[in-house]
Amino acid sequence: MKSKVKKLKGTAREIKVEIPRDTVDAMFDSVLTDIKSSVNIPGFRRGKAPMDIVRKNYGAEAMDKVKERLIPAAYQQALDEHSISPVSFPEVADVNLALSGELTFTATVDTQPEVGLKKYKGIKVSTEKVKVTDDEVSKAIDHLRAQHAEFIEADRPVEKGDFAVCDVETFMDGSVISGKRENMWVEADEEASLLGMGKELIGMKKGETKEIDVTLPGNYPDKKYAGKKAVFKTVVKDVKEKKLPEADAELAAKFGKKDMEEVRGEIRSQLLERKEANARIGMKNQIMEQLLKKHPVEAPGTMVDRQLKVLMEKAENELLQKGVGKEAIGAHKDKLEKQLRVEAENKVKLYFILEGIAEKEKISVSEEDVDGWLGNLSAAYNKDFEEIKKYYEEHDLIAGLREQLREEKTLDFLLDEAVISEK
Repeated sequence: MKSKVKKLKGTAREIKVEIPRDTVDAMFDSVLTDIKSSVNIPGFRRGKAPMDIVRKNYGAEAMDKVKERLIPAAYQQALDEHSISPVSFPEVADVNLALSGELTFTATVDTQPEVGLKKYKGIKVSTEKVKVTDDEVSKAIDHLRAQHAEFIEADRPVEKGDFAVCDVETFMDGSVISGKRENMWVEADEEASLLGMGKELIGMKKGETKEIDVTLPGNYPDKKYAGKKAVFKTVVKDVKEKKLPEADAELAAKFGKKDMEEVRGEIRSQLLERKEANARIGMKNQIMEQLLKKHPVEAPGTMVDRQLKVLMEKAENELLQKGVGKEAIGAHKDKLEKQLRVEAENKVKLYFILEGIAEKEKISVSEEDVDGWLGNLSAAYNKDFEEIKKYYEEHDLIAGLREQLREEKTLDFLLDEAVISEK
């Protein structure tokens, strides 16, 4: 067998392969023998038809099977001969059986880029000193109190911070443009309510009606009304005063603690842990930025395209959840794709850089690492561990998880080896 490789754009390679006639003939005879023993030809018992008749009736089918058997093996042999590590499936083209009997084909494939590792230990990163203030703890306590607030009916006009239970209809130019929304709880606060209408409710009494002028948002579901002025016809049906519980032993008991000092200690510990985790993420981001600067890696196009598709789907879903319409997303899709392509390229480059470091440092992922991660996931979602693991195995997600964990372990290694300056 003969093969030669041509370098294409980026990491793509074109491999031309020629399989000699004797190999083709031997495989052709083998395939015809298999066919002869399995087909019924009129006038002959199964397996007893002359080979020339078998060749005449099944020659084309046999040659297709010859190609199916020879091409994959020849492609793999060419990869081995030229020490090529593919990162994509090959595109096979120009399959041809020459008059002389040789079988030739061309395979185009993206290959693993070369990463000439530079110094990666002792990378300089900076971070702010992690601390938790009393004010942050107090705000967290207030948040807990708000979660356990009671709403008491108030026989008075709406005051700031109250909740008004309202029926709301939306009008434009005197016509209703959306159905009545009943029993809406609207907080009497400009920043915390729908289009700032909560501020307009202050001073209203139960049973009163008010027309509130608003400008509909650009992502309003019905595009013909988006960005236009409208009127909310609002009826206040009830006034609810928000009453926070005292920060005392009774509240602490709701969280399984004996007193508020114990609650404060737990909150301080959780806030510190969260800040430390965020600080580590920030320092790892600095490490990745410096790795990209030091290592000018060519990112395989097929891998970039796959990564870009994932990022685009994620971005589009996030925009839809925020109320941005499909038409608006489509109008800016090219711009979004251009922005995300850079991110996709960097992710692919980092994959190979970190993979190279992991290989050199012999960083690996054990079964215990995988089970530990899945165990944390099952605990977070209150799901059975075996059920989670089975799902990952059945959906072929374990290999991807191993890559993710190896990347994290490599970044942890680099952070441990980094020179950290604390502000």
